[in-house]
Amino acid sequence: MKPPRPPSILLLSLILCLALLSGGDRDLRAQTQPPAAKAHIVISTVSANYREGLVKLAREYEQQHPDVSVMVQVQPVNGYETVLRTQIESHSSGAPDIYNINFTNGYYERGLLVNLTPFLRERNPYTNRPWRDNLDAQFLEKYKSGGDVATIPIDFIEIAFFYNKRLFDRLGLQPPRTWEEMLTTAQKVKQAGYIPFAVPGDTDSYWSGTVGWIFRFFTDAYLRDAVPQVMAQPGDWDYDPRKNGAFHLNVADPYNDSTVAVNSERLLTAVRDHKIRMDSPRFREAYRKISEFARYWQPGFNGTSANSAYQLFLTQKAAMMINASPTIATLTRDMDDLYAQDRFDWGLFPVPPMTQSAFHIPPFRGVGGAGVVFGVVKKNEAQTRRVVDLLMYLTSPHAAQTLVEEATRARQPINGPLLIPGAQLPEAIARRFSAFEHRGFEKLSFRGLSDEQESVWKWTVWAQRYLDGRISLDDCLTHYQQVMDEAVPRVAREMNYDLNPRTKDPPKP
Repeated sequence: MKPPRPPSILLLSLILCLALLSGGDRDLRAQTQPPAAKAHIVISTVSANYREGLVKLAREYEQQHPDVSVMVQVQPVNGYETVLRTQIESHSSGAPDIYNINFTNGYYERGLLVNLTPFLRERNPYTNRPWRDNLDAQFLEKYKSGGDVATIPIDFIEIAFFYNKRLFDRLGLQPPRTWEEMLTTAQKVKQAGYIPFAVPGDTDSYWSGTVGWIFRFFTDAYLRDAVPQVMAQPGDWDYDPRKNGAFHLNVADPYNDSTVAVNSERLLTAVRDHKIRMDSPRFREAYRKISEFARYWQPGFNGTSANSAYQLFLTQKAAMMINASPTIATLTRDMDDLYAQDRFDWGLFPVPPMTQSAFHIPPFRGVGGAGVVFGVVKKNEAQTRRVVDLLMYLTSPHAAQTLVEEATRARQPINGPLLIPGAQLPEAIARRFSAFEHRGFEKLSFRGLSDEQESVWKWTVWAQRYLDGRISLDDCLTHYQQVMDEAVPRVAREMNYDLNPRTKDPPKP
């Protein structure tokens, strides 16, 4: 019997082709079809704060979620607000999904941001706990909008005075304990031939920098007694009996009004009806005290940028400067980069209380808060869900520690303690930060009206002229009152307010 003939090469080829067509066609089609499009999420922030950490976390998130692409956009501070307003208000396709809301005002009320309140009760898949359990409860409360959480504070930032310890020791000086003692110290520094305070005085400084901070903590202190008349009352749409029901003003407690809800329409009507006046005796004293302080700033301060003022301190031409907590890391880095003979020891002291006032004002409070406050731009439901998931990842203890470690490795500024439990600052920075703590938060402060840009710009013009000595105190405050009178109807239109605190007005279309 003959053995069976082996199949021919042609037959083997035919069998292989049939197998490919019957069982392998799915793989073949999968290779030829284009991959599914990824969902894109854009994080927008300013300058270099946490840049390296955010990029690293974005790549980690992409590895866990291959169907998502995360882009980190780092913008310069100058112009950041304009870019945001152009993109978000026009609903541009290039608008970010997550951004630092410190540079916009009233966006949640206008319906441009997502209400995150419902998500806070959900389980964070990256901690296996409710999302709100790993966030700072006090700051969530502080940043609420009409009772809703629309923003997530990431870190804490505050201001204090930096001083040259070497120069202080040479002149036999100690960190001052009162405002008046500080001015006496400044006079001794000036007599010794040094600039007492390095202060930037350009437009940015009046709006979002040093001079603006000074006017803010002054006006907050002088207006503490006005909080009860502008806070939400029973019957107001945003009245919360837990916050406002048992409130009694106690100026000795810097946190006494920190969670009290101020009704924006009551505030506007108080300004409109001149119950809060810019030309009042309180504002007169506050502005006079600021002018006295400005006598110890460097000559020509109104033409000085923030960097130029900082260089005056770094090169030991100025003995003191008022600056924000991220400067701790910046100054530490820059001091290391100097030649050994040019380095000097430096310290910090908090803004000291004023003891001589006709109005017995309380100690100055902090003007800081969260340095990075993330909000989610409203787009569509599916995108909101994706973005919130990423934000949950970014606010996990692992992510917070990554932000700190990567910023330290890249020698980038750290704003201050992160508001996420589990994140630890480098010891040297944490130790110095004590001068910024336990100060309380400003409640009512004025540069323009409600940060409305036209009123801020006009106020800046008159404030610069006043501190330069080109106009009198009376002229400055008269013009400022006119600026406020003109701003009230503009702000009301912009926010779509009917100036009735009882009704919740819909956001402007």
